[in-house]
This record gives sequence, C-alpha cells and structure tokens, in this order.
Amino acid sequence: MRVIRHPKLADDIRDAAMHYAEISERVLSAFWFELEIVIASIERNPRSYHYDSCGLRRANFRRFPYHILYDIEDDSIFMVVFRHDRRHSSFGTKRKM
Repeated sequence: MRVIRHPKLADDIRDAAMHYAEISERVLSAFWFELEIVIASIERNPRSYHYDSCGLRRANFRRFPYHILYDIEDDSIFMVVFRHDRRHSSFGTKRKM
C-alpha cells in the first residue's frame, strides 16, 4: 500500500519530539523507536486497528500517550494526525488529504 502523510503530521510529531528532547536523549530515542514501530505496523496491516469515534482508524502507542489517526482508501493509507491522548478529540480530524 502507498502511504500518504498529511503535511501537518510532521509538525505534530516534531512538537512531541521537542518535548521529549527537553527531558532526555534517552527518552527522545525511545519515542522515535516507538514511532517507527507504530508506523511500520500500520503499513504492514492497516486494517488491524480499531476505529476512533471520529471515524478514522487509531493506532495507539504503548509507552507514550500518543496515537496516529489514519484512513484507508483503495490501495492507500492516509496518515492524518499524530495526537496526544488527552488532546481534544476533534483535533486534526477535519484535515483533508
């Protein structure tokens, strides 16, 4: 499947990475490692994740309070938003691809 990332997805991730960089290099490395695992898992089996209340699929992180919301259409995965678990539930859900 082809993976398409919303342009603001990188900004969302960068904000979280900057926060963890202020804590420690070790925490930042763990964050990047888990991000890679979650993205690879979505790419391998995108239909394995449940739907969020907004109608997008939701891939949760295990060690960090974040998740990725994405949609599947035909042969493409559209990664829409990287969001903190406590962020308002509508944050990023109106982004268009």
